[in-house]
Amino acid sequence: MTGKTKMIIAVLITILLLATFAFFGCKEEPVEEIQNTSIEVIDGEDNNIVLDQPAEKIIVLAPSVLEIAEGLGAMEKVIEVDNFSVMMEEPLAAGFEGVGDYQSLNIERIAELDPDILIAITGGPEDDYNKVAELGIPVYRIVDVRGIEGVYEEISNISKIIGKEKEGLKLIEDLKSEVESIKSKVGDLTDDERPDVFYEIWNEPLMSAGEDTFINDLIEIAGGKNILSEDGLMGWVEYSIETLIEKDPDIIIAPVSLAADPSVILEDPRFVTISAVIDGDVYIIPDNPISRPSQNIIKGLQMLAKAIHPEIFGEFEIIE
Repeated sequence: MTGKTKMIIAVLITILLLATFAFFGCKEEPVEEIQNTSIEVIDGEDNNIVLDQPAEKIIVLAPSVLEIAEGLGAMEKVIEVDNFSVMMEEPLAAGFEGVGDYQSLNIERIAELDPDILIAITGGPEDDYNKVAELGIPVYRIVDVRGIEGVYEEISNISKIIGKEKEGLKLIEDLKSEVESIKSKVGDLTDDERPDVFYEIWNEPLMSAGEDTFINDLIEIAGGKNILSEDGLMGWVEYSIETLIEKDPDIIIAPVSLAADPSVILEDPRFVTISAVIDGDVYIIPDNPISRPSQNIIKGLQMLAKAIHPEIFGEFEIIE
């Protein structure tokens, strides 16, 4: 064997060894990724929820989370929903049977489905939630969301739970961008240019939303002043008709579940002396975009903006 041949063989062996090391080095990286896929989030009741890996099978008992799942392109991971969504024939609940509601859960059915996690609204059937936990199924609970930042947080948590964090960041980014677009158009308004708004969520007794609700956030972002916030009232509270008359709001807004159309409020004898009624500035909007903490609140915000400042955002219209 000549010296030249030996040199060629040595070079070929070196190349082969380097290729082998590179191959096995590349094979190590996916193992490390798999080992780091555990999920950890804090739910609305400050419970630390830990999953070994993103959930592939989820039971959703919160309609807002169904909307988030759709926005993340992850409806295929939803294996069951709440009875209410089925009963109301909500589009996202089509094809499901329902495994319970705010009062009780079908534990046997849940055990049979064997989900990776159950997502529910806080304040439901505690005993049943405990039974689900005893089955080894984590329970993530959504508390009453306070402010629009809470909406961003819920989208973030749900996206982490189901392994769609990248999509969640994009959903939040898009929502924030649309919110900022509206906010920027009313940012220079003076206090006098911001109308007083009353959001009526119930009529007997009269109820509205205080300053620590995301409805209040939406009113303020849209360039209005929530009359309850001005009085420092918090949460969902009863409100006297006497105080409403005294505050004399420029605009009254209500969900369609309370009033099918503005005439319900315009013809209410209790409100006849209020400026909003006299001027006909009463607006009815769909419930879901204004009451569910999901990315679809942008529709509620757009409707509020048109109701409060049509001179900036255009004539009021229903946005489905």
